[in-house]
Amino acid sequence: MKSKGLFYQPKLCHFQEVKTVLDAYFPGLWEQKSGSHIVVRHESLKKDRTFGPNGEFTVAVKGGQRVKGFYLRTILRAIEIIIEAEGLET
Repeated sequence: MKSKGLFYQPKLCHFQEVKTVLDAYFPGLWEQKSGSHIVVRHESLKKDRTFGPNGEFTVAVKGGQRVKGFYLRTILRAIEIIIEAEGLET
């Protein structure tokens, strides 16, 4: 499933808002590394080559406060894959 504008895609987002989304879709499956990076893992992502054989991706936090649009789109793509794989409703 390709991104079809299902979600609003901002260019920057506050880190706290990103953490809220990660808690909702990746509960217990993400961790903050070295203060400025988050590593997210999910079993369903292993099937998509974008996320590699471990089904993970990294999100950089700009200035410890904001996340850039590129990473937001990656998070949204991962959520779409999980929704599709688990047959969840949006």
